[in-house]
Amino acid sequence: MAKRVLVEEGIAGVKVDRLATRLGVTRGGFYHNFANRDELLERLLAAWEADCRFLPPEQPGNSPAEAVEWLERLVDRLIEEDGYDPHFDMAVREWARSDQRAAWAVERRDRNRMARLQRFFSILGYGQDEAVMRARVFYFHQIGFYAIGVKASIADRRRDAKLYNDVLCGEQVLRSPRGTSPPRKGKAHQGS
Repeated sequence: MAKRVLVEEGIAGVKVDRLATRLGVTRGGFYHNFANRDELLERLLAAWEADCRFLPPEQPGNSPAEAVEWLERLVDRLIEEDGYDPHFDMAVREWARSDQRAAWAVERRDRNRMARLQRFFSILGYGQDEAVMRARVFYFHQIGFYAIGVKASIADRRRDAKLYNDVLCGEQVLRSPRGTSPPRKGKAHQGS
């Protein structure tokens, strides 16, 4: 219930009295499960860190082919919102603007996500600086997609996924692990 209220109303709505009323329990009943509001908030952050998974649980592998398979699983997760709840993620990010413990949790989670994305780009053969920058662009792009509220159907997102990946990861770098050859360039039509 606290998660739903956080998403719908923001952190200001996550109050003991309001939650107890919505749950149909007394204040005492609420405190049977939580020592205080701080414990509720700590558990809410722990649930976000444990359950709101942006990346697949496994590492991106050791070879470019394994890394590209990992990328495909990542993109599927994001499109299907399978293991990643962008609404919960955005609500915690908004909460982090006014609460240091939430800010630390977001910073910790972002650092972890960025490190794994950087490793992905390193496996594809990018040097450290470029791997860091590509990880940032990939991550900031996706978080920004949700933050500004882009509306796109699952079908549209699936259709655009390969092009996004080519742009964000480098089409030529992805070509070999995908087992594809360069696109053929058509001959210019000669007029008669």
